[in-house]
Amino acid sequence: MHTALAPRGWLRPKLSRETATVVALAVVGAVFGAVVLAVTDSARHSTSTSTLFSGLVGGLYLTAGVIAHLRQRENRVGLLMVLTGFGWFAEDLQVSNDPMVHTIGLFTRSASGGFLVHLVLAFPDGRLRSRLSRAIVVAGYVAVFVFVPANVPFHRSVVENRLLVHTVLGFDTALDVVQMVMAAAVIVILVVRWIAASRPARRVIAPVVVAGLLGGVASVVNPWFEPDERVPYAISSTLLHSSVLLLPLAFLLGVWRVRLGRTSVAAVLVRLPRSSPTQLRDLLAWALGDPSLQVGYGEEAQPPVAPGRAVTPVERDGRRMATLVHDPALHEDRHVLQAVASAVALELDNQRLAAEVRAQLDEVRASRARIVEAGDEQRRRVERDLHDGAQQQLVTVALVLRMARQRLDSAGADPALAELLARGANGLDAALRELRELARGIHPAVLSEAGLTAAVRALAARSPASVEVDVFQEQVDALPPAVATTAYFVAAEAVTNALKHAHATTIRIALRREGAELRVSVTDDGVGGATIEGGTGLTGLRDRVAALDGRLDVHSGPSGTTVIATLPVGS
Repeated sequence: MHTALAPRGWLRPKLSRETATVVALAVVGAVFGAVVLAVTDSARHSTSTSTLFSGLVGGLYLTAGVIAHLRQRENRVGLLMVLTGFGWFAEDLQVSNDPMVHTIGLFTRSASGGFLVHLVLAFPDGRLRSRLSRAIVVAGYVAVFVFVPANVPFHRSVVENRLLVHTVLGFDTALDVVQMVMAAAVIVILVVRWIAASRPARRVIAPVVVAGLLGGVASVVNPWFEPDERVPYAISSTLLHSSVLLLPLAFLLGVWRVRLGRTSVAAVLVRLPRSSPTQLRDLLAWALGDPSLQVGYGEEAQPPVAPGRAVTPVERDGRRMATLVHDPALHEDRHVLQAVASAVALELDNQRLAAEVRAQLDEVRASRARIVEAGDEQRRRVERDLHDGAQQQLVTVALVLRMARQRLDSAGADPALAELLARGANGLDAALRELRELARGIHPAVLSEAGLTAAVRALAARSPASVEVDVFQEQVDALPPAVATTAYFVAAEAVTNALKHAHATTIRIALRREGAELRVSVTDDGVGGATIEGGTGLTGLRDRVAALDGRLDVHSGPSGTTVIATLPVGS
């Protein structure tokens, strides 16, 4: 299966430099985190998070970052997640009760904040969309990696600061104000993005919006409370920690949801067959969660593309089957989009092949009907030629021979010569009878001249056995010529088989028109044993009946045989 959305493997034969960097950072971060947790485990400050919680958050960010990068290597979200996890472990140094470890941790006490703000504002494609977003991210990095380290000599904490020179309360207050302003700006940006986002985009950004709003609210409220204000401080800290934990969890759940989305394409495949273009568009819009989805069919057709829309060609074996015009946010669910596009390509290709097969089958049927019609016309022509040509010549010759004999008899000529003339005339009569039978077998003239009812009754009259005819003349004499001819030959062949092979003494022919079908049945009281494959002429009849989209059935047993032909005749 080949589509324009070619599936990408998670691991390429050769890792790119970016992938190697992200994986190496994650490995180093995991080792660093393990060392930090081991160092701080026995002497953590009472107001800090537990070792288990810290390890869980940091590990989730590192894991989610690697997965995000391997899913979309050109996206910076994975790298930002890994850096956030690295920074989270670096922050944990400050919770140690050991003065030296604590002092080192003061330099990195907000290390994850800058990466986290960048991650929230750049999710899901890794790009910052506005000047305000870029300004906030730059301010966050400056605050975390410039102002916070610069504040260490002037920061008094609950654990001894070995580098404390002089306490400057204004420095900490300024950092708190910067934190609140940045958090408020992040909240505004996230709210605006949510309002402006389409339904597919909201589905993608929902986790980061929830986490970002929780973290933003907690960051605005948290500086107003001191650790000794246990209840308010515990609530704000819980909100902050929950938002930090929610983001990687939400991302991993999103990956799982995308995988489930791929398997849910099976439901689309079940409903795809026999879907009209409108139904197909509605089905794809439902599967992708994009009510504004447009579908253009064929190699050239493409719906108008409005600004801000994405175009995905759907191809199979190098042939463009359709074009999807959709919300760009669907590219974030690339695996789901790929699976749906593949299903559409398969279904449209199947529809194309089915249409070609139907067209070919219709042509075969039409061709077969034309062949039968041409054969019947040729039969009628041969019958007319025999009747108007050879038969008339033979009749004339027989009359001449009889006239010659009469003259010889009246003149008293040689009796032997007269006998020869008589024998010649009788031979011509016999030949003429056989020729008439041959012409009747090729195509009975009565069928063309008097209709099917008369032809079947003439067939019964010539039979040496008793043949009963059950027919409503007004029903069957207005049939198309091809149907009437086929019905006659079915009856003729079945009667011949009954006399020749079944040794029947009684035969019944019934013709009934039932709606848009003509039913021809021939029943005999012979020995049975007839089959279509038995070489009794029924195989040819079956092909002739099938040429008119009819059906031939044979029921044969010890008490007799019934041949039934069902022929469509139109309404």
